[in-house]
Amino acid sequence: MMILRSERLLHEKKHLTPWHHHAEGQIYLLTHGMMALETAGRQWAMTAGSVGWLPPHCAHQALACGNVAGWILYLGEQRGAALPESPRLSTATTLIQALVERIAQFAGQPLSASQQRMLQVLLDEMHAQESPPLQLPLPQDMRLLKIARALLNEPAGDRTQREWADWAGLSVRTLSRRFIGETGMTFSRWRQQARVLRSLEPLSRGEPVGQIAGDCGYDNVSAYIAAFRERFGTTPGRYFTQRPLATAPDAPRRETAPTVHRRE
Repeated sequence: MMILRSERLLHEKKHLTPWHHHAEGQIYLLTHGMMALETAGRQWAMTAGSVGWLPPHCAHQALACGNVAGWILYLGEQRGAALPESPRLSTATTLIQALVERIAQFAGQPLSASQQRMLQVLLDEMHAQESPPLQLPLPQDMRLLKIARALLNEPAGDRTQREWADWAGLSVRTLSRRFIGETGMTFSRWRQQARVLRSLEPLSRGEPVGQIAGDCGYDNVSAYIAAFRERFGTTPGRYFTQRPLATAPDAPRRETAPTVHRRE
């Protein structure tokens, strides 16, 4: 007998869920807004129209960036074995979105044979999807990780690489060498990618592109658009209109149901 758990994600304001893990695997579907999800060694920018997978016992923390809506499905270890052993993020097709929202309604009761087949279709569809460029590797060295998190929290910071090295108690040479070794990117490249990913939060709220560019540390709008296009293959203004959304881009409505649990 298989019983599924589901949870409705609704965060109207910024909300940080600190480090934790679950015995079950988790499927995240985001239908509105953006979440910054951090796992061991990775920072994920989960935007509307994304579906994510966290395997059982995967430690993570999540920052809902305000006006966020979506669903979480909790899968037992046996059922979750059909999905990858490491976290994964992919684009949610129209079928995936419909399946998640439908399956969420089965929570709290034994799944029938037809409902279990529906769940298997969802897992097959998720497994077949490619991962979008929405993750950024984090360094493991605590001094480099301190710098990386500071850059993610303050993308407009104008410290030079030398100043960051001094701040963390490193030589510039050590910072450069270890950043490449632990992330596969140069320090300047990593900082640029961090700025682009962090820009998704205000972009999802509909803030002007010019303001976002300045707030994320770009000297001008053209530089921001060029960096964004390089990462995502489209412009900031078209990014969210081209991604599949399960709900219209307005404020998420509150919903209640016997099997739904709201995070405060």
